[in-house]
Amino acid sequence: MKILIPFHLRDIGGPSSFVRKFQVGMERRGHEITFDERSGYDLILVIVQAPFSVLTKAQNLKKPIVQRLDGVYYWSVAGWRFPLLNLKATLIRHFFSDYTIYQSEYSKRSTERFLGKRIRLPHTIIYNGVDTNYFSPIGNKKNLRDTPEQRIFFTASEFRRKDQILPILEALMYYRTHYSQSFKFVIAGSFNRELIGFDKQLSRYPWVHFLGKILNEELPSYERAADVFLFTHLNPPCPNNIIEAMSLGLPVCGVADGAMPELIVENESGLLVKATGEAYWRHRKYNPAIFASNLNQIVQQQEKYSVASRKYAEQHFSLESMLDQYEAIFRKIL
Repeated sequence: MKILIPFHLRDIGGPSSFVRKFQVGMERRGHEITFDERSGYDLILVIVQAPFSVLTKAQNLKKPIVQRLDGVYYWSVAGWRFPLLNLKATLIRHFFSDYTIYQSEYSKRSTERFLGKRIRLPHTIIYNGVDTNYFSPIGNKKNLRDTPEQRIFFTASEFRRKDQILPILEALMYYRTHYSQSFKFVIAGSFNRELIGFDKQLSRYPWVHFLGKILNEELPSYERAADVFLFTHLNPPCPNNIIEAMSLGLPVCGVADGAMPELIVENESGLLVKATGEAYWRHRKYNPAIFASNLNQIVQQQEKYSVASRKYAEQHFSLESMLDQYEAIFRKIL
C-alpha cells in the first residue's frame, strides 16, 4: 500500500522521530511512504493536522483519512490561545477523519475533552514503538563518570517550558543535601521558547553537564552510560524519550502525569511521584523531597529496575509490534 503523510519533517524528536521510524519500518515491509500528494496514494495518515486542501481532495477521491492524535493544547501550556491552537485538529477530527489512532489512554481522554467527542468514529490506541535492537543495553558507552562510584542521572528532550527542567534541578538539590553528592546530571537537547538562554544559567550547578542537541543515533551510547532517566514534563501523551530510555535498560524517575502511569510499572521499571488533578488550568506542584526519595530508592536497587525496564519495553513497546498494529488497521480500512 502507498501511504501519504502530509507532514514536514524537522529535527529528530517528537512527531518527526515517529515519522522517520514509521517510514523506515513500513518501507521495509514493502509499503511506500510519500510526503507528496501529487504522487498518488491509498490512504492518508495525518499527524494531528494537515492542509485542508489535501484533505478535501482526499475526500473527493474517497481516500481514507486516518488521524493520529497525541496531546492537545490547554490553558496551562498555551494560555488563552489554546482553543485556536486546537482548532485545526478539531475540524479535521469532526469533518475529515475516518479513523483515529490515539497514542495512549491519556491522549484519548484529553482529545475528547478539548477537541470534542465524535460518536461512532472508529478508533484504537497504539503506543509508540522503539527499535529494541538498536536501543539496547548492549553497545558502546560514552565515558561520563568522573569517578567509578559516581551516579549518572540523564534526561533528553527539546525543552520548551520550565516544568520540563526546573523541578528536576530542585529535586536534585534536595538529593544532594539528604542522600549523596556523588552524581552528575547530564542533559541532552535544546532550550527553546521560555527557556532560551537557560543553558548559560546551568553553570551555577557544578554537578550539571549540558551536552546540547545530539543526534538520535548518538543517544544510545550516552544513555547506556547513565543510571536513571529523569522526567517531569507536564501531561506527556506518550513520550518517545521514555520508551527509548526503558529499552536501553534505564529506570525512570518521574511524575504520574499524562500517559506516564500507562508506560511505567510502578516500583518495577521506575517510580513516579503521585499527581493530583489534571494540570490543565494551572501548573502542577509536587514535593521534590518525594522525587529525591524515589531517585534514591532506584539507585539502591539499580539492577532490579534496569532489568524490569528493558523487559517491559521489549514486551510492550517494540517497533515491530507498533507497525503490526498500524498495518492491521490500514488493511482493515482499505
